[in-house]
Amino acid sequence: MTKRFILPIVLLITVLFSLESTAQNSTKKRSSSNYSNGSNFYINTGVGVNTRGVPFYLGLDYNGVHPDISIGGSFGIHNYKHYHKNYHHGYRAWNLSFNGNYHFNRILNIPNNFDFYAGLNVGLYCYNDRRNHPIDNWSYFRIGAQIGGRWFITEKFGLNLQFGGGTQYSGGNFGVTFRL
Repeated sequence: MTKRFILPIVLLITVLFSLESTAQNSTKKRSSSNYSNGSNFYINTGVGVNTRGVPFYLGLDYNGVHPDISIGGSFGIHNYKHYHKNYHHGYRAWNLSFNGNYHFNRILNIPNNFDFYAGLNVGLYCYNDRRNHPIDNWSYFRIGAQIGGRWFITEKFGLNLQFGGGTQYSGGNFGVTFRL
């Protein structure tokens, strides 16, 4: 992760924690026993953090397995160009992964407009050089871990921030979540 991404992430975390006290005052009547707030599906989308461009992702989580466990999947794609003094060419990387997360809201007594989770992922990561050079085209299965959180501004809409590795194309993701 480059230094140019550290400051925005620190600012985002600071803003989220400063808004937490305001949100707690408005959510005192909300239950803290279940992060899903009665929703079985979440849609997540956003951008990743990468040193070479901006990756995009789209995911779906299912929360009906257990009150504290979710399973899901995501698809991400990342296009970028590599410039060298003598040439330039494009690359494309994409991933398809499945994940399982444990949500800590109940055991940490966190209000349900916040969601703090950690888990594992497994999936396929593919990379190709658009010049179709055989050495620069590869794919493999990977196993990784992630940790993240969501802050729901309304009952159905929230912001998400996740860090992790393995099948992801970036070290972190930031985006929006929709409860269905």
